[in-house]
Amino acid sequence: MSQFTRTVREAVKFFLRNGYTSSQELERWQSIIRQAAESETDEDYMGMVSNKLRQTYDLQVSKAGALERHNGISRFTLNYMEPNLRSELDRRILASADLIKLNRTAAINKTVQRFSGWATSIPVQDYVGGGLSPSSRSGVNYNCDHIQKSAEQVDYEARRVMIDQNHKLIANIDNLIATNNNAIAAEWHSHWRQAGYDYREDHKERDKLVYLIRGNWAKKNGYVKPGPAGYLDEITQPGEEVFCRCYVTYLYNLRSIPDYMLTQKGSKFLESMKKT
Repeated sequence: MSQFTRTVREAVKFFLRNGYTSSQELERWQSIIRQAAESETDEDYMGMVSNKLRQTYDLQVSKAGALERHNGISRFTLNYMEPNLRSELDRRILASADLIKLNRTAAINKTVQRFSGWATSIPVQDYVGGGLSPSSRSGVNYNCDHIQKSAEQVDYEARRVMIDQNHKLIANIDNLIATNNNAIAAEWHSHWRQAGYDYREDHKERDKLVYLIRGNWAKKNGYVKPGPAGYLDEITQPGEEVFCRCYVTYLYNLRSIPDYMLTQKGSKFLESMKKT
């Protein structure tokens, strides 16, 4: 049994024996429970999340895994961008730290709130004389489980932050590479076929659609036009919504663009390139 669980059980037993006698007594137990909760949940959650983000960064940038989604971009170009991409890693780590701190504080506050709500409902006169009745003893486990539920969510919430920020890191790395290398368009990929994946219906509908990137060089030269899907900046981006695992592959040359997105000028330009 953990120290936090033991503390909650002692607090529950105390109020089952004595009832709610004074605000001072309640505040004393609130402080004891808060201290126990902070000690119990004071694991290195930030270290866990930071390590995962650094591993992802190493795979995507140092080992060039991101290039699988950027056909035509060289390893040299990726290495040249490394300082900017490293800054994105630092931002993700800071964002994760803020989220974990907020979640942890909220969970501990919720634990104390649940205890206080329960304790103040226990009438004094029912428990004069001390000792726990059989019905009171049977309620200890139930009340303990209910009160400590929020604090035990801290680990779960930290892992949720890690998963979500990891997807956002990959998506933002991709966006930086695409923006700095004048990508023309992007093809959306959804994981809706994956068993058990809780996909968004509108994201499923985007699967395999090609979106034009606004302001790209080919559009400025009159070579391309938006297709039925429109522009990429008109929809939510991959990883933008919570737990979105969608990604896009970026298209950098006219040969990769679907025919229906080429203008007459673009088609003629491609034909002239084939003759040279």
